[in-house]
Amino acid sequence: MLYRIYLLLLFMFVQFISTAQTKNIHFINGQWFNGKDFTVGDFYSVKGLLTKQKPERVDTTINLTNQYIIPPFGEAHNHSPDTDQELEAYIERYLADGIFYIKNPNSIPFTTNKIKNRINHPASVDVVYANGGLTGTGGHPTVLYNYMLNTTYKKSLPGWTSKSFEGEAYYIINSKEELDKKWPFILSQKPGFIKFYLIFSEEYKERKDDTLFNGKKGIDPKLAKLIVKKAHAAGLQVSAHAETPFDLNIALAAGVDEINHLPGYQVRWNDGYTADYYRLSTAVVRKMKRKRVHADATYSLAETELKQHTPEQKLAQRAIQKENLQLLRRYKIPVTIACDSYNLTAKTEMQYLQKLNIYTNLELLKMWCEITPQAIFPKRKIGFLMDGYEASFLVLPNNPLETIVHLYTLQLRVKQGVLLW
Repeated sequence: MLYRIYLLLLFMFVQFISTAQTKNIHFINGQWFNGKDFTVGDFYSVKGLLTKQKPERVDTTINLTNQYIIPPFGEAHNHSPDTDQELEAYIERYLADGIFYIKNPNSIPFTTNKIKNRINHPASVDVVYANGGLTGTGGHPTVLYNYMLNTTYKKSLPGWTSKSFEGEAYYIINSKEELDKKWPFILSQKPGFIKFYLIFSEEYKERKDDTLFNGKKGIDPKLAKLIVKKAHAAGLQVSAHAETPFDLNIALAAGVDEINHLPGYQVRWNDGYTADYYRLSTAVVRKMKRKRVHADATYSLAETELKQHTPEQKLAQRAIQKENLQLLRRYKIPVTIACDSYNLTAKTEMQYLQKLNIYTNLELLKMWCEITPQAIFPKRKIGFLMDGYEASFLVLPNNPLETIVHLYTLQLRVKQGVLLW
């Protein structure tokens, strides 16, 4: 009986959204972001798309009272939402911050399949999942998921043990033969993209069989190119987790599309390394330019989850972060906004980048509302306020190009022609 009621409510909700999208709305007196500044004008929303062409019928006119209109934001690297636990709270948190688009580079199909009908529609967030990542025996994130069985996360995994994660949260790949054998199953899970882990791959042989490095290693770097070749043949983009400049070089040589983390997002001081170990060279950044690869830095993790032990270490890490980002900026390497912090959003990363004082307000705005959404959903018409693009935007009372903190004060959110709040 309860299940029937749920289906009825779901059907009514879908009908409501469909009706909302069919309304033709005239948005007047707005200042619309054009990629450089703001242009005064009007737009119509017709069937969830923006147009300058007046339709035969206008159902509603909304006066934007000369406020500032920008595309919605993206979150290029986070692992929520991924279960039905407090799902509505996670969705509301993202929407409250103006984040409509999310890329989850490691997830469990068992849990994400249960929430498919509650995401990816106009009244919710849009999420693309990699499903489980490809790693080696004892590699990241195997230790992390075993730990999560001892938290409230286990409520979403009834009856699961540490052995249940293989083939769901991650795929253990130690050889070409193992990759060939597991690849059909990986594709059968219908990933939105492929993710693999490179973690201190310059020390792969030393770490491979040493359990002291469990959670601090990844795949054999010799497999990277083969993984990319298989993924691209299946029409899937590839993201690579990179800890060090050597990892980044391996990923670029393999032909990946995206780098998860920039070296310097965390520094493993206790392993005998210093912040200098994570400095990017001009040569590797030029290679990123040639390969047209973008990266999510997730540098805010240094303050949210991976805090250093001393003030001196914090200063040294931040100096390397600034140096790396300045080099990427010099070569115009796209940087996507992401925090990789389960209970936070990309707003945290924006605030951190702002404090680093590298980018202009215009650059920060474009990174969050243009570059990041397009990187998450490259085949969709999002990230710009133009004819034929999705009628999704945020309304701000004040100009964010003057003061970037104005991005955090939203007056209205519109998603595919549906007024949220």
